[in-house]
Amino acid sequence: MTLIYEIAHTNLLSPMILFFLIGIVAVVVNSDLKVPTAFYTGYTMIILLTIGIKGGVELRNVTLADMLPTILTAIILSILMFGISYLVVKGIFKFSLTDTFAISAHYGSVSAVTFIAGIAFLEKIEVYYEAYMSAILVIMEGPAIILAIILYKVYSQKQGEVASNPEASLKHVVKEAFFGKSIFLLLGGIFIGFVAHKDGLLQITPLFGDLFYGILCIFLLHMGMVATQSIRQIQNLKLISFLFAFILPVIGGTIGVLSGHFIGLSLGGAVVLAFLTGSASYIAAPAAVAQAIPQANSGIYIGAALGLTLPFNLIVGIPYFYWLASWVY
Repeated sequence: MTLIYEIAHTNLLSPMILFFLIGIVAVVVNSDLKVPTAFYTGYTMIILLTIGIKGGVELRNVTLADMLPTILTAIILSILMFGISYLVVKGIFKFSLTDTFAISAHYGSVSAVTFIAGIAFLEKIEVYYEAYMSAILVIMEGPAIILAIILYKVYSQKQGEVASNPEASLKHVVKEAFFGKSIFLLLGGIFIGFVAHKDGLLQITPLFGDLFYGILCIFLLHMGMVATQSIRQIQNLKLISFLFAFILPVIGGTIGVLSGHFIGLSLGGAVVLAFLTGSASYIAAPAAVAQAIPQANSGIYIGAALGLTLPFNLIVGIPYFYWLASWVY
């Protein structure tokens, strides 16, 4: 019990979490604080590229054979979380089939922000993790989204519904899921980190390195504001209907830790896998789902993933996953 208290205390007093909480307070007290759209776009690009570059540099030190067990496990976990989400959301919480597909796509996919905050926590407490996990982040982004949309299209055809929007085509959705801006920037960063000369990487370190955590704190301030605003969009619905937003991260994170231990990842690597498996996408998934499943209620899937699951993981999930891994290992 003392261990989990110390972990939670360390996490809650980290600057990133405090910035996130300030963002929540800003909305609650109706502050006129705003983050310019151009600034938000800029620091999002810097954060994603930095993660990719760091992962690309580390990929030089591993082989595909080293990564293969983790890659296969990541794909299986993404599909498994889609299935678990479907059973929980549809079977227990009785959402419509359309909304269930949309929600399951989000919870089978992953959150880059949870990943970033999680690895920052591990680095703060000096816990080693396999640095190629940023590549696993990219791999886990798309499978559940694609699966949800394929199943929805099969369901729509059986119901006699035909989508007239060309942007809802499977080809377009696959492109959005695997080459949307977040994935493209991560892939681009990985490529740069993998092939660039070390001297060249040193030249960009001041921006894509030294400033990373400061920029990340501003990003989380903004995320706190956006998360709180998204909660307000679902205020007319019963909170009990959204308990899945807290249940699924616990299930996913627990499975992630156990899977990481089973395939031989380090303690930190298993925790990172838990960060990913227990998170929910709110960047790539909403963009793809909005186009392919327009009938789904965006207030439900965005409000749950961004307004409830993200804060839960940042405040509770991260220390819980680490505590669980410490107990298992």
